[in-house]
Amino acid sequence: MFEHLSRQVVQAGECIFQEGELGDTAYIIEEGCVEVCIGEGENKIRISLLGKDNLIGEIALIDHQPRTATVRAVVHTVLVPIQRNMVDELLEKTDPVIQHLLHVVLERFRHKHGQYAEGKQVEQYDPQRYSADVLIRQRAVANLSLAEDMRFALQAQQFELYYQPICTISDSKIKGFEALLRWMHPVQGMIPPLDFLGLAEQTGQIRDIGLWTLKQACIDWPILRKRSRDDQPFVSVNMSAAQLTGATFVDEVKAILDEYNMPANELKLELTETCMIGNTQVALEVLVGLQSLGLTIALDDFGTGFSGLDYLQRYPIHTLKIDRAFVSRMLTNHESLQIVRASIDLAQSLGMEVLAEGIETEETRNLLNKLNCTLGQGWLFGKPAGMRHR
Repeated sequence: MFEHLSRQVVQAGECIFQEGELGDTAYIIEEGCVEVCIGEGENKIRISLLGKDNLIGEIALIDHQPRTATVRAVVHTVLVPIQRNMVDELLEKTDPVIQHLLHVVLERFRHKHGQYAEGKQVEQYDPQRYSADVLIRQRAVANLSLAEDMRFALQAQQFELYYQPICTISDSKIKGFEALLRWMHPVQGMIPPLDFLGLAEQTGQIRDIGLWTLKQACIDWPILRKRSRDDQPFVSVNMSAAQLTGATFVDEVKAILDEYNMPANELKLELTETCMIGNTQVALEVLVGLQSLGLTIALDDFGTGFSGLDYLQRYPIHTLKIDRAFVSRMLTNHESLQIVRASIDLAQSLGMEVLAEGIETEETRNLLNKLNCTLGQGWLFGKPAGMRHR
C-alpha cells in the first residue's frame, strides 16, 4: 500500500529525530506508537507516549529552531512526513494576528521546556478529556496528511481528467468539453475536487496541479476533438487564483501550447469571480496576455458572486457560464428564470457566448432554446467520463 503514498516506516527502537537537531520535517503518526524523551542515558526522561493521528516535530518545523526532544518508535510505526515548504505556504496565508499568537506560544513552550528535567510525572495523553481539541486536531492532521498525499499524487500519476461534453442547445451536438480533475487515492478511493482543491490553494500545490491539468488536456485533445463535428471545437480547463496572479503563467501556457502543438483557439480557460479578488490589476495583465496567445476566457458560476457586472466590462471575457443553481430551478422558480433570461440577454448584448450549466431535462433544454441560449452542459448531454471510459 505504502509504495503509492509518501510514507516513512520505522521499526521498534529506531530513532526518528534527536534533541538538538535542526528540523525541516514534522510527522503524523499513521500507525504505531512513539516515545518522546529529553536527555540521554541516566538523565533520559520520557515525557510522552504518542500514537495514531498525533503530530510530532512540529515545533522545530514552525520556528526553525533545533529539536526540543528525541523521538523513537516504540513499535513498528508508519509516519506521514510533512515538509517545511508546505507549512511555510500555509503560514504565509495565515492572518498576521494568528501568526503572532503562534510565535508567542512557541516561545513560551521553549521557555518551559527545562521544567521536564525536574522529574515531574508524565501525563499520558487522553483524547476523551479533550473532545473539542481532539476534533480540531483530527481535522488539522487529516488536512496535513491529505496535503502530503496530494504532493505525492502528482509524482505517482494518481490524478486523472474526466471530460464532460458541452453541446449546442438547439441540436445537442457536441461543441467542446470541460476538463474536470479527479483524484484516485490508493486508500480513500475517488476524492471529489471540492474535498482537495481548496486545500491545494492553501498549500500552494494548486500551481503544479493546474499546470498538470493543462498539459494533460492538451495531450488528450487530439483524440477528444474527434468526438466533436464542429468546425471550431474546444476544450475548457479551469484556472485557479494562484495561476491568475502568477507572473510566469502566460509564459508557462505558451510553452505548453508549443510543446503539445495545441491550437490556441481550441483552448478555453475558465475562472470564477473569486479568482480575481485581491489583485485585479495583475489579473487583468494575465488575462490580456492569455488573450494575446489566442485563447478565450470563460467566466464560470456567473451570478453567484458580487461583482460580476464589473468583471464583464473590466476583463476580456469571451464566454459567460450561468451557474447551475439558477438553471436547475428555472422551471419552478420565477426569480431563477428571470436571472437566467437577463444573463443571456446581457451576454449577447456584449457579444459574448453564453453557456448554461446543470441541464438535466429536455424541458430545461427547450426553455433555454427559446431564450436563445447557445450552449449547454449537464447530464442531459452526458456525464463526465475519463478517457479510458470513452
